[in-house]
Amino acid sequence: MTSRDAMLNQPRAIGFVHREIRGTGADLCALAGRHGYRLVFTVVADTGPVISGLVVAHHLWEFEAEAVVVPGFEHAEPIRSLITDLAALITPMQIYPWGYHWPTPGPGGRR
Repeated sequence: MTSRDAMLNQPRAIGFVHREIRGTGADLCALAGRHGYRLVFTVVADTGPVISGLVVAHHLWEFEAEAVVVPGFEHAEPIRSLITDLAALITPMQIYPWGYHWPTPGPGGRR
């Protein structure tokens, strides 16, 4: 098997960048590769959470992707639950696996 064949057999990931958020400039392709994924498409959005969530869900389905890669957590924060319901979420600091359960705020908004 050639290295190209191995790359094509890697699980797919899509990138998600929210245009209004200034990020770290992380290399999404390298970040995906570091976790064993191949970046196949990047969504750049300037929409609210509802439309962003629909767009991400559509592109996960269209590209049969198993992960969403973001340059910083703040890009995915408003739709983090939707993302992890459908795929893994990869940030520069951490990977949240598919099915990750986010803590719910306690009384007064504390976790």
